Amino acid sequence: MTFVQLEEAEHLQIPGGESEVRGVPWDDVQQLIDRLPEGYGKVFRLSVFEGLSHKEIADTLGIEPHSSSSQLSRAKKMLRKMMRQYRVAVLLLLLIPLTFFLFKKKGVGEHHASKPVIAKQMDTPKLNAHTSESSEEHPQKPVVVHIPMHHTPIDKLQSFIAQALDSIMPDSLTNMVAQEQTDADTISGDTTKVIHNMEIPHNDIADLFPEKSTVSTNNDKKWSLELAYNSQFDEQNRYSQPFSFKPAPSAAQSTPGPSPTPIIPSSIDNWSDYAVYLSTHPSAVSDKTRSVIMNIALNNAGDAFGTGTDKIVRKSHHYMPAGFSLALKYQLNHRFALETGLSYSRLKSEFEMGSNGNTINEQQIIHYLGIPVKGICNIYNRKAWSLYGSIGVTTEIPLYSPLNTSYYLHGLLEATDKTTIRAPWQWSLGTGLGLQYNLTPSIGFFAEPSLRYYIPMRTDIETYRTEHPFNFSLPLGIRFTW
Repeated sequence: MTFVQLEEAEHLQIPGGESEVRGVPWDDVQQLIDRLPEGYGKVFRLSVFEGLSHKEIADTLGIEPHSSSSQLSRAKKMLRKMMRQYRVAVLLLLLIPLTFFLFKKKGVGEHHASKPVIAKQMDTPKLNAHTSESSEEHPQKPVVVHIPMHHTPIDKLQSFIAQALDSIMPDSLTNMVAQEQTDADTISGDTTKVIHNMEIPHNDIADLFPEKSTVSTNNDKKWSLELAYNSQFDEQNRYSQPFSFKPAPSAAQSTPGPSPTPIIPSSIDNWSDYAVYLSTHPSAVSDKTRSVIMNIALNNAGDAFGTGTDKIVRKSHHYMPAGFSLALKYQLNHRFALETGLSYSRLKSEFEMGSNGNTINEQQIIHYLGIPVKGICNIYNRKAWSLYGSIGVTTEIPLYSPLNTSYYLHGLLEATDKTTIRAPWQWSLGTGLGLQYNLTPSIGFFAEPSLRYYIPMRTDIETYRTEHPFNFSLPLGIRFTW
């Protein structure tokens, strides 16, 4: 088998049927050259076969010298690719029958370990003195091929072979095309000097069948810390409804004396009865506000001793809850994770009773500290975007619940009062669907639209949640992963 260096071929005469270029018959090489674009083919033949400089090629074809060097570089690149594809096809035809033979010999049902197959490397022709000396110093070693026999499908093995062959093909054609060392557009007129010889690197074919890695890069980072702002999307709740004062239990008790104390109902729903109640039970309210409240009640009643038809109506205004959360997440595996942390919520409500500037105004604020626990399932996870679902439960503990009351007579503030109320613990169930954009592998921004149900508690305290047990919210935040 004879190898021909193209740079030495000014007028190439190929002996019939024996000459090849790097394992490709010369006739096939000429067909590959013919498949090059017309301009590339002309420049390639004039440079490689005729030995013309770029200036001579430019004069012959009527083009610029830099265009000649550029087209030659691209022609070599295309020819290298076509030669590589040719060798892959030929080697596949040789290896596929060997694969079938080994499977037939071993049997598909065997489950023992794969045995090495030792194949002798083909002798590489000595291209020049340098490569000859290198071959003597580094004798060739047998190639060990580990072929897995554990029910490997034929088509899968063929795919492995194709990938292997493509990986061991040299990136350039030895003795045919040399990779340009400088930019193609700046190649001087003598760029067609000697096309460099390359040594084919020794590759152990056993490396062509690597075992599938069982370690996922997503599992390397187990912990995440997130900070989120939680806002709800709904109307601020405003409404008016009848209201009843509930006297203290001690106020309904009879007191000793010659005449019985009037019976006080369990609830008072009109201003006239409320004025009577305050006059007969001075201890029901503080001395500071008693006279002011009585005047407000009398001004709202049609008559200080009316018939009780002037109903008490309370106007309620519940603001949208808002809060923050700080959560820590642990990734159990590539799909599931657990998350817990702390959350803060603020519930504000305002109430007004009365009319025409004679009103009782209340402002109620409840501060909650929550402990959420939820499970997370990763649905889609890629480098930039991830999609996940969550479900969990939260318990919220009231930290501080002030109630500020202002009393107005004819539009003027007459008195104020401040007390605290006993807000109940709050339990809720929630589910959400989150979308995260990864700014870096460790920092991401997320939005998690969520639906939450607040379990009703036995309390007379009105909040946004008592009126809207089902809430839709959109937490927005940043997540740090390590």
